Amino acid sequence: MFPHVAAFYLFQDLPIAMAYFYALRTGLFDLGPLFAGTMLLSVIVTFQAMAQIILGGLDPIVAIVGLHHYLFYLPMLLIFPLCLTEKYRRDFIRWNLLLSIPMCLLVVAQAQSPTQAFINRTSEGDAMGLPGVEVARVSGTFNFVAFFGIWVGMAFALCLGEWLLRRERRVFKNRWLLTVCTFSLSICCLASGSRQTIFLTAASLLGAFLASIVLGSGRAIMAIGGIFLLLPIAAGATYLISPVEFNTVNERLTGERGASDSQQRILGSFYSWLTEPPFSLIGAGIGLGVDASHAGSSNSYLYTYNLSEADTTRNVMELGTPVGLFYLMLRFGFLLGMILLSIKIVRSGSAPHVLPLAFILCAQALADLTRAATMTSTQVMVGYAFILGVQLYPDQNNLQLELPIQ
Repeated sequence: MFPHVAAFYLFQDLPIAMAYFYALRTGLFDLGPLFAGTMLLSVIVTFQAMAQIILGGLDPIVAIVGLHHYLFYLPMLLIFPLCLTEKYRRDFIRWNLLLSIPMCLLVVAQAQSPTQAFINRTSEGDAMGLPGVEVARVSGTFNFVAFFGIWVGMAFALCLGEWLLRRERRVFKNRWLLTVCTFSLSICCLASGSRQTIFLTAASLLGAFLASIVLGSGRAIMAIGGIFLLLPIAAGATYLISPVEFNTVNERLTGERGASDSQQRILGSFYSWLTEPPFSLIGAGIGLGVDASHAGSSNSYLYTYNLSEADTTRNVMELGTPVGLFYLMLRFGFLLGMILLSIKIVRSGSAPHVLPLAFILCAQALADLTRAATMTSTQVMVGYAFILGVQLYPDQNNLQLELPIQ
């Protein structure tokens, strides 16, 4: 049923469902505005799916899979933040950044190996190659670059948050180790062969720069400036690792065709959901654009390609115009609200990691949240749970604020 998503990703649903059951049994979930919004959205989308089954002839199995992709992971926002105290957040930062070192070695090995090499094998077969060349898109051996790309973006955001802190407040007090992690993540990004990964990393850099301004700290601004100086070195190292991949990605980013495609995708996420979907009360059917709907028909993927490629546009086409626009308004409002909340947290002096993290999560949630939710939505929800955890449990030493610029 999930031909484009490895069954491995579904294994995570079991512990997540167990966490939901435990939370319901013990009352361990937040009953604030997020709970009300989640319940309202769930009821409306579920009733719309039922109407599509009855009036539109939607396959119930496809509808169930669609509801899973849209709704199953949302309660993570209500439960996981309650568990992310400062201790566990520091552990989360530590292990993600340490993971960047072996992951960088894996990235180098994948980038230097052909798509048919064992190290590039996934559960779906050979790795996806870059257009026109026999070079793999690095995926960390996961099925898609998406999962790997989101992890790189989130880890880089956490790394930038460490640089924004004074040394005594960091998880990594050894500056050289933090530099190695930063360089490793830069290589993971630039050698990935993925525009998505590069865009997400750029979004986290933008969030970190804003955080340094909010902090009003000359030291923080200089630290982020140092990261910008490190990137050309990482780019040079990427060229040494795989010149063909470097040139191909450079062409996809700066070439006329690649730049036009990237611009269309980025700008389209902001307005195409208003201009492209035809008006419909019922919609095409929830789940018709997700990977699960492609099972059993060799032509169905081509038929729903546009639905699958542009997430926000597909949401309106699947759910129908009224429900689809309502869903997107809630989604956009939440993304903006989390950025504003992150600014407030940084101004309070607690965990500046949240602002670069909010920027990368916003960029990802605009581009793809429901199409392959077993890969994308889970990581996005964990990232937002980190931010909400900081709101619930501020850093104990957050009174050590940065000195303002003189």
